[in-house]
Amino acid sequence: MFQLIQRGQIYADHSGWPVIIHSCTSEIVRYWRQSRINTASVDRFNNDFEHLDHREAAQIRAELETSEHIKLLRAQRAA
Repeated sequence: MFQLIQRGQIYADHSGWPVIIHSCTSEIVRYWRQSRINTASVDRFNNDFEHLDHREAAQIRAELETSEHIKLLRAQRAA
């Protein structure tokens, strides 16, 4: 299916992490992931990324924050 890739749209990368589109040309896509801008070819982007709506992205972010918080608590308990 054809879909325009535009600045500000939210996608999930191959590991399920939400990314936000920074910019796009006919050949490359630049996206924000964990406070860094990364680059992918349009072909790779179309194969490896899945479009998310804002509700899905918020849910994924909440789950990732919970996971990170649990890791931090376990590390504190082990120390």
